[in-house]
Amino acid sequence: MTRVDRWEVGGEFHWTSLPEGEFVPWPAPVSWYLLARHAAADLFRTLARRSDGIEHRPWSGHLWVPQYFCHDVAGYWKKFAEIRQYADDPRGAQPDWTTLKPAKNDAVLAVNFFGARAAKPWQRWHVKTGCILVEDHSHDPVSGWARNSKADYAFSSLRKTIPVSDGAILWSPIGHALTVAKEVDLSGSALKLAAMVWKRDYLEGAAYAADKSCYREWQRAGEDAFDRSAILSAASSWSRAYLADGVPESWRRRRTANVRRLLRSLEDWPGAEPVFRAWPADGVPMAAVFCFPSAAARDAVRKRLEEHSVYCPVHWPAPADCELAVRELAATILTIPADQRYTGADMDRIVGILRNSG
Repeated sequence: MTRVDRWEVGGEFHWTSLPEGEFVPWPAPVSWYLLARHAAADLFRTLARRSDGIEHRPWSGHLWVPQYFCHDVAGYWKKFAEIRQYADDPRGAQPDWTTLKPAKNDAVLAVNFFGARAAKPWQRWHVKTGCILVEDHSHDPVSGWARNSKADYAFSSLRKTIPVSDGAILWSPIGHALTVAKEVDLSGSALKLAAMVWKRDYLEGAAYAADKSCYREWQRAGEDAFDRSAILSAASSWSRAYLADGVPESWRRRRTANVRRLLRSLEDWPGAEPVFRAWPADGVPMAAVFCFPSAAARDAVRKRLEEHSVYCPVHWPAPADCELAVRELAATILTIPADQRYTGADMDRIVGILRNSG
C-alpha cells in the first residue's frame, strides 16, 4: 500500500498504543466519569444534598471560579452552583488573593494552569481560610501537587493530555466519600474512538484515510453525544482499561523535553513572551504557551502555523461580558502543542515556522 507523509501538529489525539516502561499511578481511590464537567457537577449536587456538608458545615451553594477559565464549563456549572469569580492570571505564581474572599462554607476552584503551578501557595491559603477547596488538575493529572494534594476534592479531565476518547477522575485527597458513576452512554465515546483510529491511519499515510473530513465529523458527532450524556455516565470500559496503570513516565519525559526545547529555542524570539518559563520539578507542563503583544499579532502567527499544519488551541475564548483583563489575555494567548506525539525535530520545525512568520 502506498503511504505518504502527512506531518501535522496539534488537534485532537489519534490512537496510540501504550509504551513499555514505568507508569505514574493515579491518586487513589478515584471515581471514574465520562467527562470532568460531569464529575464536578455531580460533586456539587452531592454537596447540596448532604445535610452536614463538609465537616458538619452545609455548603452555601457558592462556587468561586477564576475569571480566566473555560467559560463553557463554568456556564454549565451554573445549573448546580452560584458562580462567583476571582482574579487569577496564569502568568503569575498565584491568584490575586484580595479578590478571593470566600465564606467558610463556600467552595473554591483552584486551577493548576498549564501544569506549571506549584501547590504551596494554595495550600498555605487554604489552611488560613478553611473553605471547601476543589482542585482542577486537568493540565497535569499526576503532578506532585495532584498526587499529594490536601484539598477536599480534586478532579481531572484525562483526555486533555492522554490519547483516550473519554475519561475523568474525581477524588478526595482527605478521604471524603465519593459517588460512583454508573449510567454509561458509550455513543460519544465510540465515535471519538473511531475518529482517533481513523486519524492515526491518516497520519500514517493510509490511502483510504486521506479524507480528514471523515474523522473530523466523527469528532464533532462524539462531542454532540457528550453534550447529551447524563452526569452519572461513567468512563468507557476501553478508556478505563487503557488508563488502568496511570500515565507512562516516558510520555511525561517527552512532553517536558519538548516544552523545554521550544522555550530554549525561542528565548530570544521577539514575537511573544512565554506565559511561564519554569514549573515544579514534580510536574509536567501541558504545552508551551505564549502571550503576544496584540490580538492581531497572535492571530497572524496562529494563521501562519495553521498554514504549515500546526494547529494551536486558545485557552480560552472569552465572551464579551468578561472582565477586560480576561478578554485581553484570551485574545493574545496561544498554546503550542508539545506533547508525547512529537519529537525534538518536530519542535525544531515549529521554531523554524515561527522565526519566519514575519
